[in-house]
This record gives sequence, C-alpha cells and structure tokens, in this order.
Amino acid sequence: MRPRMHLTALLTAMVLSTALGGCLFGAATDPYEAMEEIPQLGAVDERECFEHDGQERCWHIHIPETAMYGFCAEHSCPLLMDIHGLGVSISDQANLSDFSRLTDGEHVIIVHPEGIDSGWNFGWCCTAEDDVGFLLQLIDRIIEERNVDENKVYLTGWSNGCFMSQEMASVASDTVAAVACMAGYADEPLPSDYAPVPVMEIHGLVDPQVLYGSSVTASYQVVGTLEGDEGAIQNLYHWASANGCEGLTPDVETADWDHSIKKFTHCEGNTEAALVTLNYAQHNPYLNDYGEAEGNPTGIDTTQIAWDFLRSFTKNEA
Repeated sequence: MRPRMHLTALLTAMVLSTALGGCLFGAATDPYEAMEEIPQLGAVDERECFEHDGQERCWHIHIPETAMYGFCAEHSCPLLMDIHGLGVSISDQANLSDFSRLTDGEHVIIVHPEGIDSGWNFGWCCTAEDDVGFLLQLIDRIIEERNVDENKVYLTGWSNGCFMSQEMASVASDTVAAVACMAGYADEPLPSDYAPVPVMEIHGLVDPQVLYGSSVTASYQVVGTLEGDEGAIQNLYHWASANGCEGLTPDVETADWDHSIKKFTHCEGNTEAALVTLNYAQHNPYLNDYGEAEGNPTGIDTTQIAWDFLRSFTKNEA
C-alpha cells in the first residue's frame, strides 16, 4: 500500500504552517478551505464526480464506520466495485446486490460507478465511451484518497456490468485482484499482456435474456452475429484456458437440487475459474427482486457466494 501521512500529523503541520505566516497555504488562502480536501472521517454515503474524456463521470461511494480514513491508513481496506446492468441505476444496483450487509464488518469500501446512458462499453456493446479508462482512473483515485489496499481491488456486477467486469479483468489484469459477477460472459480477445485473474460467473439456467446454453441466439445476443460459441459453460472454459488451469474438466464440482458449482483451481498464479449455475433462476440471480425481474426463487445467497470467492484472493499473492 502506498505510504500516507498520518491525519494527526497533517493537521499539526497545517496549524504550525499557518502560525508561521501561511507558508503551507499561501498568505491569501483560508486554511479551512484547504482542510476540505482532507478525506472525511467515519461512515460515508455520497455521490462524487470528476471529469474524464471531456465528460462528467460519477459514482456512489459507501464507506462503513469500520473503514475510517485513519484505520485504512494503518490496515488493509479492500475496494469492491459493483457495476450496474444496462438501464439499472446505481442505487438500484446497490439495493439489488446488497453487498454492504456482508462487507461493512470487513472495512470494505464499495463504489458503484455510473455508466453513460446507464450502459457500459466493453467492446461490441453498449456505448462509445472510454469506460475502461474511466474505471481505471476511478480505481486510482479511490486508492489514493481513501487508502484502499491496491492488492484488493475486486469487481462484481450484473448483466451488462458483468460483461464490463470481465472486460476489466482482461484488459486491466495488473490491477484487478478478482471478479465474481452475475449473468454475463467474456467476449473480447485477451490482450498479449494478460496475467491470470480469478473469475467466477453466476448464471441462471433458465435466463431468457443472456442465455445460459450455447446457441446461435446466444451468439447473436453477445456478439451480434450468428457465429460463435457463447454460453456460461463456454465462459468457464474461456477463463480456465486464460488462467492456464490444469485438466480438461473442473477439479471441483458440487451439486445440490437447486444449484451447482464447477471450479478449476489448479491454475497459474494461484487463480481459479468458476461457474455457479442456479437451476431455477432467470436473469436476476440475486436474492432481491428488481422490478419484474424476480430474484432467484430458491433463496440462494449469491451475494455471499460471490463475496466469499472475491475475498479469498489478494493480488500480490497471485
């Protein structure tokens, strides 16, 4: 983690500099204006923005009491970026995934970035924005301002946000520690400098929007052509190949009446590739409902499954 000046020392330096003639702020500067730049203490739930690529880009940040600025300067505070689906607001995504009920006690800072026109550009879909650049700039900013552990940057998301999360794992593999997302595939070629990233995808077997099984319909939905071989199983093998996993079949398989888990665990860099199949779920795999998109009907806590996967990886240990 990058070194940070302790907050008490910083405030002391400000007071002394003011008493000595304002050399920290300049003679005409109000010291209280400069103090506004110091990160807030305690719990935070607020909207923030900056300019990227000539546009205002915004996000919501959630910082629990357990991730106060002073604590994160001394300890490890992970960052969880939860990316909304197409047409889904950041507040709806936060309510839908409900990660904070699990992560607040583990001093996790949650960021919900906002896509232009509520969508994300991960290659062939769905906007023309530089969303990779925006998310990387946002990650860097949160690491700097909030003392996030740069080795614990985790991505999750739903549907369009799951596609985007996997695109980030592909093109920013030096930054992303792990991905666990819902109802979306990876569909862009891996760059030459890709380094293995643990990836879990959670998918409803009867998803009518992003189909679970490989078919020409799924290919048309994912890449806009009738060619290709897209599907949840294919996505599992895509990441197993990308991560140099051993074996032709998953080495860990568990099955229950309502869901199954397949994992490749003997992979390069201590990474994994995993697929969770929800036998009765449609496009929304979460516990909570979203409009007419009902959550998974058998009550599987997919948010817990995703978080358990993510938290088991640290970038510098991969």
